[in-house]
Parts: sequence; C-alpha cells; structure tokens
Amino acid sequence: MCHNIDMKKIITIGGGTGHSQVLKSLKDISDIQITGICPSTDSGGSTGVLQKEYDGSGYTGDVTKCINALCKNELFSDALTYRYESGSLNNHSVKNLLFHSLEKVGGTMEALKAMWEVCGLGKHRILPVTTEKTELCASLSIGNIIFGETNIDTMAKNPLWNPEVHSISEIYLKPNVKALDVVVESIKDGDYIIICPGDLYTSIIPILLPDGVKEAIQESHAKIVLILNIMTKKGETDNYTAMNFVEKIEKHLGKKADYILYNNASIPEHVLLKYSLEQKLELGLIQNGHDERIIPIPLAMISETDRILSDPKAMKEAFLDILKMTI
Repeated sequence: MCHNIDMKKIITIGGGTGHSQVLKSLKDISDIQITGICPSTDSGGSTGVLQKEYDGSGYTGDVTKCINALCKNELFSDALTYRYESGSLNNHSVKNLLFHSLEKVGGTMEALKAMWEVCGLGKHRILPVTTEKTELCASLSIGNIIFGETNIDTMAKNPLWNPEVHSISEIYLKPNVKALDVVVESIKDGDYIIICPGDLYTSIIPILLPDGVKEAIQESHAKIVLILNIMTKKGETDNYTAMNFVEKIEKHLGKKADYILYNNASIPEHVLLKYSLEQKLELGLIQNGHDERIIPIPLAMISETDRILSDPKAMKEAFLDILKMTI
C-alpha cells in the first residue's frame, strides 16, 4: 500500500466513549493514517450478553463504537448506533449485532475489513489488541482479587466498598495473551501514540497488558500524547490527581509521555453536583513543581444530558499544534 511520504501514522489507544471522541477530533485532519487499538476484555452490556450466549468476543462494543466514530455516512452511522429498548434484542445495538454476525461468518479480520469498508474508513483502521480470550483481574490493596471487567467496573456499587480499603493495586490478564502482530507492528511504525481518556483500569491499561505491546511502545520512536480524564471514577481512581494518573499509565507504557493534555475549562456547578452524587470529582492537578509537558486545553464539553465529554474541537486544535511543533 502506497502512502504519501508526509503521511503521519497515528496510533490511538483506549476504550469506547473517550476513544471515539478522540477519533472524531482526528477524522478530518489530512495527511494522517489512524490505527485505533481497543481493549479485548469487555464483559458487560450487549458485548457481555453476546459473549455468554453466542460465544462473542470481548472487543465487539469498543471496536464498533470506534469504527462508527470514523464513519462517513451519517444515516448509516445513526443506524449502527441504534439500540433496541425492549424484547429479545433489548440493549443490543445494530453495530454489535452486525459485527458479531460478520465475525461468525468470515472471521475477525474479514469482519473488521468489511466494517471499515462499509463505514468508509479509507486508510484508517480499528483493531482489537488481541483476539485471544482472556479475563481482566484486579488485585485490591486488602489482598482480594476481582475477576472480570464488569465486576471491576461495578465493584464500588457494593455497599461494603471503601476507597481506602478496596483500592486497585494491580491489574492483569488471566491467562496472559499475545497482542495481534498487526497491532505490534503498527505501534513500532507509528509517529504518534495517543492515549485516550477513559477508565484507567478497565479501558486503557488492559490494552497495554498483552505480550508485545509494552515492548513495541518502548521500541517505537513515536511521540506519546496522553489525554487526561476530566473526572475521577468511583472504584478505580478515587482521590487521584492528574499526576497519579500519569504515573500509572507511564509505568505500563515503560516510557514517559511527551505531551499531557489537561482540562482547564470550567464545568457548571450543577453538572459537578450530579457527578459528586456518584462520588466522581474533577481530576486535580496536584504536583511537585511545574511539568512543562502539560498543555492545558478547554477539554470539557457538556452534553444535552449533562454528561462531561472530551471536546473533539479542542483536541483537534491541540493535535494540530503538536503536529506543527514536531514536524
């Protein structure tokens, strides 16, 4: 495949919503080729049901959400994200059902290529980090082990949960699995690696765990851009500051980030109040001294339902500035 000699290869790493917002910010930038890498350990929602009842994969929802973020046809994109709200298809989205059936008929890579083609991705592609079956496990500070992404994601709903006692000390895969060769080669060959916002222990770090990923990142000459979450998450990052977040990710990268994007937009009080009721707070920027890698941008965007999302426009401007700085 021939590419423009100036074509920049951008690797994006992350789970569903945060990753898809980043892809929306990149999709209209010319002279870039995007390879999005998604986790393979989802066990909840529609993906979880397809896994349990139809031998589905642990990456269906994240992969299809990210493919959809790059989809060229708006009507088709809306149809793919249509989610049934009753009956036997309750909580299943069209994109998940379509990808699952494509994968059953043609295998994973053919299913991915078909989705890329019908969504008009062109030179871009979205991949699961691995196609091998594995389970995400979390060791807690008190010594307990939580098995399964959904159980880790929802453990804070247990009335006995206490952030001081039940904090996550380690996250790992059981069994260990290998990353896809195409994922490893893409990382080694990348010009930029973007770590997207998302759940630290259930969306981001699980992509860095399969064999070959960390080594590929260390071998790569890519500039690393880390986009920080705007809020903490109950059960995962309680009481975390921005630098706690950075340290955890850099430990799994085996490398320092070159640029760190951090939200400096003010969030309406009524939105913060809603989040505080779920014990989710703004990610504080507590650190020793000034870190020149931090780039403050107006990252926070408030949806019609008062959800805090990462703003594609703000991220696009920041990426364009970074591209200019590093050409």
